[in-house]
Amino acid sequence: MVELQEDAHFPTFRDVLLFAAAVGFRHDRRVPFTTGVGDAIRYDTLTAPPFSEALINMIAANVVPDDPEVMDSTRVEERINIFGEYANGGLEYIQEQVNVRHQPAALAIIDLVAEAFTTDGGAKPASVDELLDGVSWR
Repeated sequence: MVELQEDAHFPTFRDVLLFAAAVGFRHDRRVPFTTGVGDAIRYDTLTAPPFSEALINMIAANVVPDDPEVMDSTRVEERINIFGEYANGGLEYIQEQVNVRHQPAALAIIDLVAEAFTTDGGAKPASVDELLDGVSWR
């Protein structure tokens, strides 16, 4: 994480974790933390910028799609745990990319971002019908 923060110019460890969780989720890399390794992720620190909480919630909602109660305030710890496991998996994936490509972390990060845009084609416009597909107005 220190290498990512310094070499890839992430302003904070929180930013490293947010990026790593997105990478872990994208590559389906969910790796539990072993007990006694590092400190627990503090929710209030992690969600300081408003978009952070949205990412945490989106990951949890996608992991447990049939359980809308995962978004309940009593299950914040579960959402943080899910997020942490994807962040851990993302950090492992990034480390693997650095090792395999034999390049600095900053270049591996640039490649991962470029790959995400080229693979997905970037953001695409959606019609109202697509956005409301499956919505019931009962």
